[in-house]
Amino acid sequence: MNLKNLIATIITIFPLLSWANITITEANGSFEGLGHARTHDFPVEARIFTVSVSDADTSGNRKVSVEVSVNDLHTGNRMRDSHMRMSVLDRKKHPLITFKSDVNLPELMTGTVTLTGNLQVNGITKPYTLILNLNQAEGKWNATGSFLIVPTDFDLPLVGMGPMKVLDKVNLHLDVSF
Repeated sequence: MNLKNLIATIITIFPLLSWANITITEANGSFEGLGHARTHDFPVEARIFTVSVSDADTSGNRKVSVEVSVNDLHTGNRMRDSHMRMSVLDRKKHPLITFKSDVNLPELMTGTVTLTGNLQVNGITKPYTLILNLNQAEGKWNATGSFLIVPTDFDLPLVGMGPMKVLDKVNLHLDVSF
């Protein structure tokens, strides 16, 4: 192989290798945010989550899958955690919150990526769009995004009474490096 062909191969293949069959977990960053009640906010943290990105097919399409373990959602209050997992979210029937998307992304590039797909919470699936910002520094990629989840969109009850009543929004933020 001559030098010209080698350089062409490196320029073509290496960018694709940097974005091939990636699995991102809580070891790579955080997926957390805030739940809201009438008088206060409370933390919401997914301590176990997985983001998987497939290799691109010949058209540059990839499958993106996000899974969040209901058993490993935490709110900073043990009683609220237990109530959320057993009464609000049926962790036995639906142990995972999932998001699935197909995206045309032949290679990883700095900028905004829009993932249109389906979010499933407690067995109810709805169309949902995630917008991620990708940046690269010192050979590592960083993906960030903020998301709003509306519990009643998934037929989840707004539990609590008086000032403890939960509001119909959960703000989440993903920040991972790979």
